[in-house]
Amino acid sequence: MKRELTGHVVTRWYRAPELILLEKDYGPAIDMWSVGCIFAELLGMMKESAPTYLDRKPLFPGKSCFPLSPDKHVKEERKGFPFSKNDQLAVIFEVIGTPTEEDKSYVTDAKALEYLEAFPPKGKIDLSTLYPGAGEEALDFLGKILVFNPYFRLSIDEALAHPFFKKVRKSEKEISSTVEI
Repeated sequence: MKRELTGHVVTRWYRAPELILLEKDYGPAIDMWSVGCIFAELLGMMKESAPTYLDRKPLFPGKSCFPLSPDKHVKEERKGFPFSKNDQLAVIFEVIGTPTEEDKSYVTDAKALEYLEAFPPKGKIDLSTLYPGAGEEALDFLGKILVFNPYFRLSIDEALAHPFFKKVRKSEKEISSTVEI
């Protein structure tokens, strides 16, 4: 039996790039992206990152998401596609940079690849500038989860084994489910 997956999932600010690009085959990596977005918000609550609660904000607060929920008032086009600096992918690329050819290797739709080409090249920012109070391991963890290509993103097991969790993880107390989903 082949599972039929829906294309419009996850709240926009936590939506992984592969969902935005309408990839038909996605898996647990979409949840890891969302974990990264939430982890970034937690790092953003540190006093060094946000002196007051009014300074706190999500990492990727896009206001539209082409093609799922496009900006109806967009005035600019790039390579035939509507462009808005508030579009979810544009907001994501401001932080993680635009994808390389290797990053785009999982994209199966020719139109999605054309869309990605419409974004001007942008480099990845240094996460320590966003989260100055975060330690090296926390920033490394965040950087390995917020990765454009889902196949290069940390898996659940790799995330749990990351040095960031070494001080708090007690693997001998963990119980793994024996039920296959």
